Amino acid sequence: MKLKTITNSLHDFFFKPAPVHTVALLRVALGIILLFNWISIWDNLEFFWGVDGVMSLKTAIKYGHSYRFNLFELLPNKESVPVFLALLNLVGVVGMLFGFFTRTSIAITLFTLLSFHNRNIFVLNSSDVVIRNFLFLLLLSRSGDWLSLDRWLLRLRGLAPEIPEDKAPWALRLMQLQICVIYIATVMFKLKGAAWVDGTAVYIATRLDEFVRVPLGLLNHLAVIKFLTWSTLAVELSLGTLIWVRELRYWVLLAGVGLHLGIEITMNIPLFEWVMIATMISMVPAEDVKKVVEGFRWRLPLRLSRRKALSV
Repeated sequence: MKLKTITNSLHDFFFKPAPVHTVALLRVALGIILLFNWISIWDNLEFFWGVDGVMSLKTAIKYGHSYRFNLFELLPNKESVPVFLALLNLVGVVGMLFGFFTRTSIAITLFTLLSFHNRNIFVLNSSDVVIRNFLFLLLLSRSGDWLSLDRWLLRLRGLAPEIPEDKAPWALRLMQLQICVIYIATVMFKLKGAAWVDGTAVYIATRLDEFVRVPLGLLNHLAVIKFLTWSTLAVELSLGTLIWVRELRYWVLLAGVGLHLGIEITMNIPLFEWVMIATMISMVPAEDVKKVVEGFRWRLPLRLSRRKALSV
């Protein structure tokens, strides 16, 4: 009986239909971030990925993973190829952002981005891996069922209901589990280092000149350093565990956003903090997003009617 209860709970967790609002909102957020990522790629295209750039294609193949997907290896080694792939990536990102041929656009974005990553692995940080993972899971989701041109076009033809249908959220659940794995693994790796255990890790991190964005005098006090170091571990552990407690979820998310904004202000790690904040959207219950949207939909006409009445 207990086994049946567990299997039923797991089935409901992964496959019981739920609103698609959260995964669609996540698609838009990642689309915005990927636009900024594209600007970074375009500005450094020749230097990092060009034929005569800092790393040749031959060297990239030598030091890359044996099992990799890389369009640079399938296309001629010419100056026009990085430009072509960058523009193709832009097409995919814009399509993903606006939800136009959503799944196709996400696939284009994923495979072109993966190609740039495998062309030069030495310019990546952890956020690049996170983006790839979430793009893959977005490809499997129904993220185009809301906030998309695809849905708008279907509604014009009378082929889509006013409110998106609930769908099995298994892809979103995998994103949520991915978030938890990221933060739990982060804490486990950090606890292997003495600096995180004795509370001095933040001091060391904020003394790396190539990463420091804004030096803060507050970080010269040992008590503050220890508090920030240990509270970072506490917040990250909460993001991997306590976030599943419904009553604590928004407090944990607020702490997580505060943590990453704090790092963004003090340290220069391109896009990393914004990627992590965006992925936290996956932990917002779709039912809550749907309630906010429906509440706004009803209030807006009411406010407009009141203004008209007052003007008369």
